[in-house]
Amino acid sequence: MTSPLPAEPVSLASDRSDPPVAEPLAVALSLVDEWAAGARAILLSGSHAGGEAVWADVEGRRLSLSDLDTYAVVDGRAAQRAAQARARAARPGLRERLLALGFAAPLEAAFLTGGDLARLAARPGTLELRRHARVMKGDPAWRERVPAWSAGDVSAEERLLLLENRAFELLIAWHGLAAEPALERLQARHAVMKTALDLAGVLALAAGEYPDGAAARVEAARRRLGAFPPGEAAVAADLPRLWEAALLWRADPREAPGVAASRAEWACAARAWVALWRVLGGRPGEDTCALALRLAARASARGRLRQALFFDSRGGAAPTPGSRLHHALRGTPRHRLNASAALLVAAGAAAPAGMPELAPVAATHRRLGVLSGAQLASWTAASRAAVMAWDRWLLDGQRTEGWR
Repeated sequence: MTSPLPAEPVSLASDRSDPPVAEPLAVALSLVDEWAAGARAILLSGSHAGGEAVWADVEGRRLSLSDLDTYAVVDGRAAQRAAQARARAARPGLRERLLALGFAAPLEAAFLTGGDLARLAARPGTLELRRHARVMKGDPAWRERVPAWSAGDVSAEERLLLLENRAFELLIAWHGLAAEPALERLQARHAVMKTALDLAGVLALAAGEYPDGAAARVEAARRRLGAFPPGEAAVAADLPRLWEAALLWRADPREAPGVAASRAEWACAARAWVALWRVLGGRPGEDTCALALRLAARASARGRLRQALFFDSRGGAAPTPGSRLHHALRGTPRHRLNASAALLVAAGAAAPAGMPELAPVAATHRRLGVLSGAQLASWTAASRAAVMAWDRWLLDGQRTEGWR
């Protein structure tokens, strides 16, 4: 059910959250307003807008493990470029600033013109924005400019991209499940649980549904478990238990289980991810490496060439133009990176009790052209390098700040 819009524009200083959350949220959103240099509107989306953000008690502090998803409406392309530059310049130390406010997750800010907002593509994020956006600054009518897409409008490509993005969440989680700081373990488990619930969302979307709320999407996905081939019966049987754990986690996140139990849970999510990846993009009997290579090259020849010549990196890092051109036949930078992550998750899913092996897929990684040299020394090195590339090519570097 869609949340009612406030009768008047909502001030950044008067959020409708519970009192302990309102002031820190206002401060965090004021950063977005500062980067936008006075946005016409700021919209809060995602779990914080929809009332499903995850908050955990960590060493006596209440911290949010859910991303802060925001959209700032600016006047024209010049203002958009300037806002993006200011946001990029403010990235160093941003994680610590957010943590001091009680947010142990990235602050995502998209800077759009009014026309951009009205032309947002049919994606799960757009559906959520239309349903739950909270206009934190500006005229509440800005939310009505978000296109009213339905679940059936979300393309197969967008469903696959949502799934592929969760591969990186799983790779990040794998490195945090055995971390010493309690917060890192909680963040890792949150990534696994978030991935599990998004698997339900992808299954629901494949049937033309995207019910409101995680529990409703899980219920819709249960009806779609027959989409898995007979060879994945074990995965289909495990998913309902994983979803139940994820819903319980969202309602009451507690200390993460021990390393062995966390690894087993991760492996369960990874196997389900791989099975769904095959359902969405695979062909009967197709080899994992062949599937990765084919999906990497799925963009049109024109699209691959365009991305080779003009690649827009949010985080300021990107493969060189020469590298992009050299590997253009293999796919766009994004699709090749996603394929590398898929291979890494598949290797992890195949080794639930020990260290995943990279050797069987190392040659395919070299063909994809994303990882090379020392990055291919081990699965651990390759997975870290893939996550860093994802965060710094396609996102803004918050997730891997300080990584080397």
